[in-house]
Amino acid sequence: MLIFFKNALLLIVIIRIAVSAQTQDPSNPDFSAPKQIPGMVLVWNDEFNGSGKPDPGSWSYENGFVRNQELQWYQSDNATVKGGVLLIEGKKEQIKNPNFISGSSDWKLSRQYASYTSASIHSSGKRSWKFGHFEIRARIDSSKGSWPAIWTLGISGEWPSNGEIDILEFYRINNTPSILANFAWGTQTRWTAKWDGANKPLSYFLSKDPKWIQKFHLWTMDWNKDTIKLSIDGELMNETLLNSTLNADGSNPFLQPHYILLNLALGSNGGDPSNSVYPIKYEVDYVRVYQKGTAVKYHPADTDAGITILNVKKSVFSVILPAFNFSKMNLQSFSIYNLEGALVLKGKLISNDQSNSFFFNAKLEKGTYCITFSDSGIKPQKIIVH
Repeated sequence: MLIFFKNALLLIVIIRIAVSAQTQDPSNPDFSAPKQIPGMVLVWNDEFNGSGKPDPGSWSYENGFVRNQELQWYQSDNATVKGGVLLIEGKKEQIKNPNFISGSSDWKLSRQYASYTSASIHSSGKRSWKFGHFEIRARIDSSKGSWPAIWTLGISGEWPSNGEIDILEFYRINNTPSILANFAWGTQTRWTAKWDGANKPLSYFLSKDPKWIQKFHLWTMDWNKDTIKLSIDGELMNETLLNSTLNADGSNPFLQPHYILLNLALGSNGGDPSNSVYPIKYEVDYVRVYQKGTAVKYHPADTDAGITILNVKKSVFSVILPAFNFSKMNLQSFSIYNLEGALVLKGKLISNDQSNSFFFNAKLEKGTYCITFSDSGIKPQKIIVH
């Protein structure tokens, strides 16, 4: 009986070790909580752990023929959240082009049909960031024709003067499958970019790990006012100095907020996809954005002037702090943190009046938070959302 008990315990330990190892397996999605980075706060993340479509509060879709004379028709049907990942599938299927114009010289209009479909999602108008540490864990498909990407664009200006950062691109250079990390900005010629690009052949990564393409990898961007660094699994791919990334008018597209795009293109730089096996799969495990900051936590002494109450009405929050005379303060910006110190909302006031109320559009779950005000001298205040 004792021997059986010991063997059973050993079996349990082995099973637990196996399960633990499986959660860290680079061939599987990572369901662990986002790590903490000293001196930084997690300002936004999407773990893609649900099911169905990507969160509409963070993501929108590109539709139709979009750029680079690529072969795919972008549509929302090809992007699904399941199994702990965002799955984007490139499919070989015919779809009619509703914008077709016979004889048109515009490639988007001259094709009566698309022979392939895929998806591209982006956070434009919903999520954008200026500076920070970005982590995107993803697994790509190296099939011929495949062109997956993780990239950002500036929120203001037309391309390329708004700035482009390619955290990941995979395509063929002179028919050689390659991983790329690029920066692009404007020149004196409209729609003509200046590039700071870097690439390594896929064979470089396969020489270190023959199963590299079957695994998830961590693409990161470290972006501050001076430099941007792009890395894969901790290995630096490219770095640019922001004192050299100036548009023709002297503006710097990398000193403004950027939004993120996740897409799988087919054809063009990706090569001829006609003989590949479908669907071509591109999986994104998570997207995490960290920014510099110290965790702000609520302390009871900070609310000696009274508790702040948020009342929800038509998606607009009204905040009343009766102890303060806002009309005498230059109170324009606020930050809201959860009680673990993570930033959940930043914004500017819409209005304030003599009743010491201010208003802002927001979306917060019910609970307790901490709000701070820029350059006001007001201590952090507790907020209760009803």
